[in-house]
Amino acid sequence: MLRPSIAGPCLALSIALAASACGTTSERADRRPAAAPAAPATADDTARSDAAAAAFYRAHLRGYGEDGAPAMSGFASGLPRGARLAAYRPLLTRALWQRLERAQRAQTAFITAHPDLKPPLIEGDVFSSAAQDEMILSFALGRRTAMSVDAERVQILLTGSDLPEGQGPGRQWRDDALMRREDGVWKLDDIEFDTADGSTPRTRLSKILDEALQ
Repeated sequence: MLRPSIAGPCLALSIALAASACGTTSERADRRPAAAPAAPATADDTARSDAAAAAFYRAHLRGYGEDGAPAMSGFASGLPRGARLAAYRPLLTRALWQRLERAQRAQTAFITAHPDLKPPLIEGDVFSSAAQDEMILSFALGRRTAMSVDAERVQILLTGSDLPEGQGPGRQWRDDALMRREDGVWKLDDIEFDTADGSTPRTRLSKILDEALQ
């Protein structure tokens, strides 16, 4: 144990040094480091968004030939319904799913009100920029670009043809899958479509769904 004659001065000196080094409580708060910015998406995050995009397009290609159409004479045409729609549900963000539901309700109302007219979004592939009489034959994943921590753009390189598979080289184009991480899971949030000549602005699935049945 220290003698009182030594402990008193030492204690006072220790307190003085601590106060000098640390400053007041408010000074210490001012010197706290700023919160670090959110970390960018990691390589693993990118792989998961890439895998989620591939899962959607695999499900989409399985839809070709369903709804009673022969595999090479019809395709995943118009707004998805029934089993085809259910297959997409886990792969889509809530925002895109809600847009599809609103578009379906508007389409049904249009058919009821105008039974002699062809409603919008009843034909063609709503999930790609394939031509009206064109089927998607295959897809490949291209470059991935992080737009934010929870959003990425994935290039989708598509091959399609208006001829039965194997009877021509097919046409190639690029759509972009806009992926979003929702509840910790990467899902399709939108699609940005290619244009025929590249001279007009690219449009998005969300815009088509919002405007086609207004």
